[in-house]
Amino acid sequence: MALAVRRDQGASVATAELRLLLPLDQARDAVGSALAEQGFTVQPTAGGSLDVSRGSLGTTVVAGAFAGQDMHVRFDVHLSPDAEGTLAVFEHSAVGGFVTGGAVGAARVGEIVRDAAHLAGVRLAQQGLLAGGAGSVPAPAAPDTASGIDAPEGAPAPPVVPGGHPAPPAPGGHPASAAPGGSPVPPAGYAAVPPGFRYGAPAPVPGAEQRTNTVAIVAIVLGFVFPIGGIIAGSVALAQVKRTGEKGRGLAIGGIVAGAVMMVLSIIVGIALFLLFALGAASSSAGSPLDPFLPPAENDTFALPVGTCLDELATTYITSDNVLDCAQPHNFEIFSSFLVDDGAFPGESVFEEQAYEKCDAAFAAFVGIPYADSTLDYTYLSPTKETWAQGDREILCMIFDPSVAQTTGSLAASKR
Repeated sequence: MALAVRRDQGASVATAELRLLLPLDQARDAVGSALAEQGFTVQPTAGGSLDVSRGSLGTTVVAGAFAGQDMHVRFDVHLSPDAEGTLAVFEHSAVGGFVTGGAVGAARVGEIVRDAAHLAGVRLAQQGLLAGGAGSVPAPAAPDTASGIDAPEGAPAPPVVPGGHPAPPAPGGHPASAAPGGSPVPPAGYAAVPPGFRYGAPAPVPGAEQRTNTVAIVAIVLGFVFPIGGIIAGSVALAQVKRTGEKGRGLAIGGIVAGAVMMVLSIIVGIALFLLFALGAASSSAGSPLDPFLPPAENDTFALPVGTCLDELATTYITSDNVLDCAQPHNFEIFSSFLVDDGAFPGESVFEEQAYEKCDAAFAAFVGIPYADSTLDYTYLSPTKETWAQGDREILCMIFDPSVAQTTGSLAASKR
């Protein structure tokens, strides 16, 4: 066998080559069987090539190149007539490996393809189907850790043919003899494969059905304590259980479901907490015209004479920042103020009664017409228990136009 490795700079495709002493159709069957022995699924294509794949695409997308033996690998084997029989070229796209496994995945796929070509060459050389015989098969560049089987030590394991049955090597282990006319004659057991035949993967690992997959157990635990870890471990475990035949499929699915549910609940709780804090902050800063205005400190208060214009207050305090020139758009205008009797805090009902009585009387004098005939309205500000304890005894009467958000200019003597 001549095994060559090269890289096409334009397409970024790593390749390996095998030369078989077989006609094209029989060479395709022999290569497909050798790859199926390694755990690959091999599908002949309409163009005569072999579409080779192994591993779980879903697991690889989730775990990347760290999916180990379950990392998704797909490559093509192109076969063409050769002077000695058939040339088989192993090709894969580095872009595909990068998309599913990142930079590490792209390099790992290249190693797996070269190892697969090497192990296939060992099997075929044992049967005497390669140009140059078994002695020409080179060792792989690095130990095979992801091909699914160990590299042969000493004599290779018996090869398989379509259907999974061992095929006897050529008599004496020598290359197949050529038929009259120069065409190689394949050993027994290599009948032509009908169109659409799918080379199957090997049987599950013996005894695996008695074991519970360790990753599946980890997945169900992580699903509750670290949701994303449960989803990743469950995906990896499903692929491993499918390949090895171990127990644990239910645990793996449980880990994925538990992880997904816990993630959804975490998102809902996070959104609820965010809304709770946002609504709490909004309610604490919101005010209405009837809310009492509390002076924050004695040094931040000042007298508000009749005719003072104010903007809409964002807090429950009146400060100098709230005072505007009445020529500017504003929300309120103070048209009267009066003091209530000293003593114990009388309560809101007393303030309301006095405010309506005295603000009504002052309204007509300020606007020029009685309150009942006016289109304008007013509200009042009264002391609270906190400001009463600080000596606040004043009630302010504030006029505003309910038909517009803001007014410009004073409403004194407007007769509206």
